[in-house]
Amino acid sequence: MSAELIAAYAGGSMTQAALVARGGVRCVPKPLRALRHPLFAALPLLALVGVVFWLRASPDGAVTLAKLALLGVPLLALIAAARTGRIALAVVLAMVVVTLRDGHSLAGQIAALGLIAASCTVLGALLVEVTPPRWLGAGIAATAAVDLVLVASGLLAPATLALDSAGVTESLPQLQRVELGPLTMGYADLFLPALVGALLATQVRTRRWVALLTLCFALAAGSLFLVTDRLPATVPVALALLVVEGAGAIVPPWRHAVDGSPK
Repeated sequence: MSAELIAAYAGGSMTQAALVARGGVRCVPKPLRALRHPLFAALPLLALVGVVFWLRASPDGAVTLAKLALLGVPLLALIAAARTGRIALAVVLAMVVVTLRDGHSLAGQIAALGLIAASCTVLGALLVEVTPPRWLGAGIAATAAVDLVLVASGLLAPATLALDSAGVTESLPQLQRVELGPLTMGYADLFLPALVGALLATQVRTRRWVALLTLCFALAAGSLFLVTDRLPATVPVALALLVVEGAGAIVPPWRHAVDGSPK
């Protein structure tokens, strides 16, 4: 495990924690809330499983995803920035320029990471608006669990290889996945933290605890690189959410018992 990999993994983990701490982006039209339904909670899981098995059957489909990401990621990032402020908009525009100019350099990779992370905040906010919170929490946990199974079983490897090698042209960046030196991360690895951040947008204290635990769990999981070259990076944030929400459910009854007041 090289120093370069350690630094890259730490950067990816901090980005995940920052997405949780960031919270949601208010960019969703109110009429969409009329579509609110529990079934939307299954979308992250269906997208993960669907892409994995689609690319196993047809690896050339990764090029289609690369083209979609090349157009969609900067657009979503610009939407997120426009809803945040002028400074954020200027930063995102600079990221677009750096990424397009030299997406293979370290600066280009960091800029691409920023664009992908920003795009995830918009999609996360959209899904939160149309999904009941309890159902969405269950969907997040299920997605991370399936991601763990896919990585452990080796089913994820062909899809990952197809996405890593896909590109529109050699000169254009690949925004369908994150690349930081020797480290690669899937889009879902950033989307799930952004989704958790949007889900907890109004719960500042809870969101900060989940962000802190996400970072701690992710860094601890990094030690597994000593024995494997693939990790399910969605698991730390889902585990952090479960721990904090579980603690919140246990503490109030415990306090009542100590105080002697009725539950």
